[in-house]
Amino acid sequence: MHVAAMKVRMVIIGGFLGSGKTTLITKLAKELKVSDVNVGLVMNDQADALVDTQYSQALGLCSGEVSGGCFCCRFPDFMKNTEKLIDSSKPQMIIAEPVGSCTDLLATVINPLKTIYNEKFEVSPLMIMVDTARVLAEGFDIGTLSGYLRHHQLDEAEVVVLSKSDLVTIADMEKVRSVVLGINPHVRVIIYSAITDEGFAEVLAVIKGKEVSSRKPKDIDYDIYAKAEAELGWYNSTMTMELPKRTDAFDLGKRLLEALAKKYPVEDIAHAKIMLTSEKGAMKMSCVQGRVNMDLAKGSRYMEGKARLTVNARIVSSPDDLKENVRSALRDVLKKGELDFETEECFAPSPPKPYHRMRD
Repeated sequence: MHVAAMKVRMVIIGGFLGSGKTTLITKLAKELKVSDVNVGLVMNDQADALVDTQYSQALGLCSGEVSGGCFCCRFPDFMKNTEKLIDSSKPQMIIAEPVGSCTDLLATVINPLKTIYNEKFEVSPLMIMVDTARVLAEGFDIGTLSGYLRHHQLDEAEVVVLSKSDLVTIADMEKVRSVVLGINPHVRVIIYSAITDEGFAEVLAVIKGKEVSSRKPKDIDYDIYAKAEAELGWYNSTMTMELPKRTDAFDLGKRLLEALAKKYPVEDIAHAKIMLTSEKGAMKMSCVQGRVNMDLAKGSRYMEGKARLTVNARIVSSPDDLKENVRSALRDVLKKGELDFETEECFAPSPPKPYHRMRD
């Protein structure tokens, strides 16, 4: 008698750059592993050399990555990576993190999964993370490019996770909640903090549950969407170096991100992050709107000898200016006249051209 294979539960967690997606996803993956749920991760970026992929691997998680474009534009690569994970580690669940500037996910990723790969995947409700502090500062003004993009991300969400609740007052949180429900009255709202764990159990219950994505895609102007993505400069690089004895990795990372942040208005810094690894340990730090956070500290904070540094920056800037500003910050902090990059690229994303776009 033929027994049908169990479907893999596909969880898509999107949201604008710097909202805390990777931190939440890796936290979910670790918790799921503890409860004997085999999980795989798929990261995504417009470029290669991802801090987030290295971060998940440093935590011992099974992960793949789709680079050079978003899931919607590189859908065959997305499927290739998920199938590779399924073959290699037999996950019951895959959590996928699309590019932070990506939207229209219901039409370009979720509907193709539900239609073409229905026998293989069960698709969880689309979850979108929203940085509460950023909403208070910037809102969802559709008259601005980034505001239009973030408004659409929120409008198509089936579950919204209001992150960084520890940074705002209860009154401000309720204000943001009202704004969210004003845009998307039927969405489920979860208030979440990575620091206090508020809302974490509720998020976990959604992704472990049986509810599936059922919302229809929303209208979007692809011309405005393309301009919103192109407003950002995208910088990625990797380099190896020799660190002096007892180099304070935390201090080095903080100074590097602060040096870069000083070159831009805080609202222009969508997300900048670095990862430093050596035989002694690993450290990941990030900067959103001028706020520097420690995301990972593994092993000793003091490193020496051969080390590898990866830098990812997403900032409202021309690619040429962004590249020079990152290099300037690196030279100042590392005290190097010449920088020896293994890889380096900086660009503005090309207009999105989805491989599939299924409206119904």
